[in-house]
Amino acid sequence: MHRKLDLAFWATVMLITVIGTVGGVLFKSGTNVLGTIDFKRLLDIRMSTTTLVFGGLVVFSVFLFFYGGYSLRGQVFAAEYLFTPIIFLALVMMALSRFLVGIPMSVTGLGRLTGLLTALTVITTAVASNLIFKETFSMRVLAGMALAAVAVVLIGE
Repeated sequence: MHRKLDLAFWATVMLITVIGTVGGVLFKSGTNVLGTIDFKRLLDIRMSTTTLVFGGLVVFSVFLFFYGGYSLRGQVFAAEYLFTPIIFLALVMMALSRFLVGIPMSVTGLGRLTGLLTALTVITTAVASNLIFKETFSMRVLAGMALAAVAVVLIGE
């Protein structure tokens, strides 16, 4: 499982960071345009023929996307990777969490929310990884997580 952290690793980490940062800035710009977002607004659906037709098209296109991609498994590795059921479910859950970020992001700063979510995610992911994968952590890593917990308190004030 341990692999050398080579140039390709760090280049990928930097690419993820840049794409994530640009995405975060664009997302915050969008929430600024829309104003305060809450669950009530997210669930606001005006039922009409147009809503039903285009909603049906969205559902159908998602089905086609999944069916087409799943069918490409074995011929295209990227499709096999993306459409492995547990990976696809994980990506859907991650996308849902990013979608819901719009709620707190609409009422706070991008940097503050990113810091808060990052620190909380470090802690909860480490606990889950320990419980599920039996991953162990050195004292140095645990100290870093303790600092993340302190960061949550400081950022959340």
